Amino acid sequence: MKNFSKISQALHYIDDNLDDDLSYEIVAETFHFSPFYFHHIFSAIVGKTITMFIRERRLEKACRMLSNTSEPITTICFACGFNSSQSFSRTFKSYYGMSPNAFRKCGYVPDIVSVEEMIKKFANRLKGGILVSPNIVKKGKMLVAGITGNGNETGKLWSEFSKVKDKIDNKVSENGYEIRLFGEEINTCHVGVSVKDDNTKGLTYLMLPTSLYASFDVYISKGYTSENDAINKWLTDNKDYYERSLLDGKSYVVESYDERFNEGNDESIVEVWIPITKK
Repeated sequence: MKNFSKISQALHYIDDNLDDDLSYEIVAETFHFSPFYFHHIFSAIVGKTITMFIRERRLEKACRMLSNTSEPITTICFACGFNSSQSFSRTFKSYYGMSPNAFRKCGYVPDIVSVEEMIKKFANRLKGGILVSPNIVKKGKMLVAGITGNGNETGKLWSEFSKVKDKIDNKVSENGYEIRLFGEEINTCHVGVSVKDDNTKGLTYLMLPTSLYASFDVYISKGYTSENDAINKWLTDNKDYYERSLLDGKSYVVESYDERFNEGNDESIVEVWIPITKK
């Protein structure tokens, strides 16, 4: 997918420019993304923020230079993008537990993963169109105003909701939500938007409680065929740490449609939230 290709290019770009002025805004602009969107995609795929990644790669480059060259600390400092030797030494010691000089004297040979190896690793986290390593996030309670109906007729529900959406004047945001409640004899779906209160007539309301969620990014052009399998595998692999939460005794899942969703765009992303509780 295009976003993964762009992130792969960004990793190479960062590695090739560690001595330059780098920030997530600069990298995002280089690859024609908004800073917010790029930050989100990068963190989801790489598993850490752009700022953290840049700092770690600079420190790894410094380790390599300390081990393989006799360059002065100051030279290494600037070659790795730090503004001063004091800042470099402080950051290095905070990360490795020793000063650059001490590291050099110990004769350590750093084991540094190449960008190509990283890309292979990150590619393995993508199954079909879903990032199978979710973000664990806590969401506050949320009142969703909309239309409730048969879980097999979500298209019809969204169509009905589109006719009344503009009447809602107390929306928290324009993000859309699809909440599915399911069980042996239950298959209900509620679609709508988050609101401040329930003062709009003619709608149904569903209150989502404060909860911990495993949040999966799904590329809709290719992800839905593998979504359930990937999520079930993650839940099975992490059953010793988390269990699914219920809503009024029913299993449920939330789909969140934010600014990254565009029905006509192959790169559209939907967030799938699985409510969980720590064991």
